[in-house]
Amino acid sequence: MEDRQFCKIANHSVKTVILYENDSTISFLDHPPLSKWDAAVIPKTHFVNIYEIDCSTLNEATRVAKLLAVKLNEKYAPLGINLLQNNGEYAGQTVFHFHLQIISRYDDKYVKMPGEIALSRTVVDAKVLEPMAKEIRKTFD
Repeated sequence: MEDRQFCKIANHSVKTVILYENDSTISFLDHPPLSKWDAAVIPKTHFVNIYEIDCSTLNEATRVAKLLAVKLNEKYAPLGINLLQNNGEYAGQTVFHFHLQIISRYDDKYVKMPGEIALSRTVVDAKVLEPMAKEIRKTFD
């Protein structure tokens, strides 16, 4: 586990620019950033993805991401902020240590992207969706 970059950041064996730290999480400025600033929040314990992380640690990481997003928004006034969390290679995960990214946006590069993605959706009748939902609901019993 110690050979992983985010694990090294979590245990302070590599230098990084830390924004916030507590007993279970650490947040730092990502380098190189995807925009003017790009912060990451990671648990200090290694979890590969959302499937592995326990709810308590997930809640704390989310709380810290919200805290940082508000502070960074107040200080640097971006036009928008992306909060990203990817799970698996096909979802765009490139670092296999659970993390939340907070990315500042200062231009309109991504403004149209969600709408373009929405336009590519296929409308599906609720008659098709309901059996799937029923099967998923059974897993909660």
